[in-house]
Amino acid sequence: MLQRNRFLATLLACSPVILLTTGPVTSANAEQNRPDAMQQAAPGRMQGKVTDIFEAAGYTYAEVDTGDGKVWAAATTTPLKVGDSIAFTTEMPMKNFHSSSMNRDFPVIYFVSRFITGAAGPAVAKPDMASPHGSIKPSPAASAVEGINKVEGGNSIAELHRDKQMLEGKTIRVRGQVTKFTPNIMGRNWIHIRDSSTGDDLTLTTDSMAAIDDVILIEGKLELDKDFGYGYVYPLIVEDAAVTRE
Repeated sequence: MLQRNRFLATLLACSPVILLTTGPVTSANAEQNRPDAMQQAAPGRMQGKVTDIFEAAGYTYAEVDTGDGKVWAAATTTPLKVGDSIAFTTEMPMKNFHSSSMNRDFPVIYFVSRFITGAAGPAVAKPDMASPHGSIKPSPAASAVEGINKVEGGNSIAELHRDKQMLEGKTIRVRGQVTKFTPNIMGRNWIHIRDSSTGDDLTLTTDSMAAIDDVILIEGKLELDKDFGYGYVYPLIVEDAAVTRE
């Protein structure tokens, strides 16, 4: 259970997207970000005044008074001080989370891609905590990336979705542009890529590093319907992929 909790706690990526419809947040440890695997979603937002701060394992943990109670959120190290006004999205509420680096338990904490400082104006209503995913509304489908063509002898992302049953368990090669990078979850880095064949992402895990907008070649075995628990299921994923930056 502890390992699963650490896995779900993540995900600094620079995108609010949580799951690939067809297929989240930067250094940190397993207490950080999150791989993103519910349907593409537009999370809610909270905001308020910072009332307490801890720094641990490359992350800033902030207690925030929303005016309707106090909540905890964590993002990659951010210069904050008590009294600052901040906002953050609510795509990753984590219940009963234990921080090993601080030896502290949090009944609920939000792992977010970043804190929005100097927040003003009314906050979006909080999500329904009866669900680990909150109240999530679908967002418009993403667009294909221009100029990212299929690698010779490889596959496009559209082909992976179309031929996924035939390609399951086989080694594939794909060229894509990095749309999200989430490091150090369960000892692996998580990357989302997109190409010119479809607006759908492909998710992969790797020990390689990448930056948003990098064009990379990835190679690994395609897996389908990978279930990490808590409703986080990847229709397509490549685990332990070899990554080459172009």
